[in-house]
Amino acid sequence: MQSDRNPDDRAGRLEKQLTEALDALERARPLAKALHQSPVHTLTLQLLKEPRGIDVLYRQAPRFDPAGLFHGSDWTYPIALDPLLVRGAIRSGGNALAVECLSAMRMLAIANGDTPHPHLPAEQGRQEARRFLERVLAMNLDLVFPESSEASRAEDSPQMQGVQRMFRFIADHVGLQGVLVGIVDEIERLLSQRPILVHRIVAMIRTAAQALSQQEAGELHDRALRLVRAVDGPTELCRSCSSPDEYRQALEGLDENALRDEAKACGSSMWVTGLVCPQHAALLQYLNHAGHADLVIVALGLGEVGRTSMNLREDLVRRLIEMAIDPALPQSVYGLASTLECGILFFPPVVPELLRLTHLPMHPAVVDTLRQAIPGTEHLTPQAVLVAGMLNVLGQPLGVGQGDNPTCQSARAISLWAQIDPGFLLEFTAQAARDNEVVHHFEGQPLATGALQEGMAGTLHTELDPVSLVLVPHLDRIYAEMSRRVVGRGEDGHKWINPELHGWWVDRGFASTIQFATGAVVGYTDFIRLFYATYHPHYRGPAELTYPQPAGIAATSPVGDFLGWHAITIQRIAPDPEGTMRVYFYNPNNDSGQNWGHGIVTSTAGHGELFGEASLPFEQFAARLYVFHHNTREHGDPQQAPEQQVQQIAEIARSSWARRMEWADPPPA
Repeated sequence: MQSDRNPDDRAGRLEKQLTEALDALERARPLAKALHQSPVHTLTLQLLKEPRGIDVLYRQAPRFDPAGLFHGSDWTYPIALDPLLVRGAIRSGGNALAVECLSAMRMLAIANGDTPHPHLPAEQGRQEARRFLERVLAMNLDLVFPESSEASRAEDSPQMQGVQRMFRFIADHVGLQGVLVGIVDEIERLLSQRPILVHRIVAMIRTAAQALSQQEAGELHDRALRLVRAVDGPTELCRSCSSPDEYRQALEGLDENALRDEAKACGSSMWVTGLVCPQHAALLQYLNHAGHADLVIVALGLGEVGRTSMNLREDLVRRLIEMAIDPALPQSVYGLASTLECGILFFPPVVPELLRLTHLPMHPAVVDTLRQAIPGTEHLTPQAVLVAGMLNVLGQPLGVGQGDNPTCQSARAISLWAQIDPGFLLEFTAQAARDNEVVHHFEGQPLATGALQEGMAGTLHTELDPVSLVLVPHLDRIYAEMSRRVVGRGEDGHKWINPELHGWWVDRGFASTIQFATGAVVGYTDFIRLFYATYHPHYRGPAELTYPQPAGIAATSPVGDFLGWHAITIQRIAPDPEGTMRVYFYNPNNDSGQNWGHGIVTSTAGHGELFGEASLPFEQFAARLYVFHHNTREHGDPQQAPEQQVQQIAEIARSSWARRMEWADPPPA
């Protein structure tokens, strides 16, 4: 019994049992692997509670893959793992926690060169594993540097202490330099997409501040400090005040030059990072109330178009600031500035519809939704919350995200309307907010959402912007009803749904490479030739893409496996700064920087992307495309498409998302 009280003896006994469990797993046949994985999971959870348990797990890590520890699971291929999912698995506990810890030790062994990467050359595997761990640490710095708070003490346990030991163990090997590099790179990558919802990014910046104190001066330190100050306050006065109210009082003692300096610093920081601190909203409130219209322009960082918009609609802007700009919703400052800068207030329907939203009577159910989903806004009217959200959507139409919902069609619709038909978006939102119902039309027939069946989402995850919270439940039902009404037509229903759902400007030509009745891939090379003839600037003739067009891609994993069909928008096609022809597109997923396998990695910055756009070289994008709309009257000759590229695209599709599908085309020569 004495040995049970000695941590070293307990760890030694558990290590022996782990060795025996791995031996049994290694001997097991493939069909029996799952049965023999369970004892390893149980021992892992026990080792997490031991001070030396992480050392034991790391020593055994080279055996994990040969023994089949991840066989048949989502962790089989290290290259396919997503750092974003690690935190949720760890927090869920049980076997998910065990597998995640084992996976982390496997990754660290690969990064340190202690075990080869099963699917990559040694040096490339080490680099990939290190980058993965840096991103995991970047997103879990609170577990590397646990805070002493009531919340952290409430969830403290021997197992959670073990998780913290594991993260510190990884950090010791990877180094805090790598952690800060990882978190700054990740934050800047996400911010390059200018999402409307930034609370997760702000949380990452807060934890990055803990690592910043250990970072020497230099470029990395400056990048990190800029992000921290973007949320804490870009000026010394901002940071010295404990609250927006205190900051507002401090502003009263400043002369006009000092006020201008505050306004200029806040406006500059906002446009550089896409982030707004609560003090910035307080500054705008103060300047607006004091009648400093010229300094409001400075605080918003407006250029020529924005200044003209402000001067033309000054009364409206003053009303919007008074109502919807508040420290509880600071990002609406960026939304307002972006709305002015894109000139959307010149659209005739926008001004009266925005004013309508400011005093719109709202349905109690909609009010409850906004109150519950957006805490901290109890002092604001629900109209103010909705108007603030609308400013963000109008100013950042490519920042709309679907959240954790299967509603890519709905998010795409909101984004497209914000770009092309903002008056319709405003009117539709007013319907939904006032009546908790909207009426849309499909082929001349009204669809009232109050009488429609449930859509794709079921229970809506409410981590969405205010406009999406109000509209998506209705759009989801409309899309589902349209889908039901096209059943039996023998073709992909999006041929009829997309123009009816999105608007008249969707091209009526429709191409699909999936045979609707069988799911087989048909006419693929002709499909790709037509895409060249209608979209590629060198083959489509003089016609240009007038409006963004809806399209569908085959979503794939980092190893190229088919995941499902996904709605995106083709925004434009143009050469990047290096001359490579690229497709720039909107992806309603919350993160457009994705690895689609076979070397196809979407870019969100550095290749000529506008904020919110993802991009790929034309051929890589075409290799994941399965439906698109096109102008039937203006396009080039499909037979002029480059045959070598067409065949290469076909081979990429055949070896990835279409690998398990029937293929009606003959194989490429």
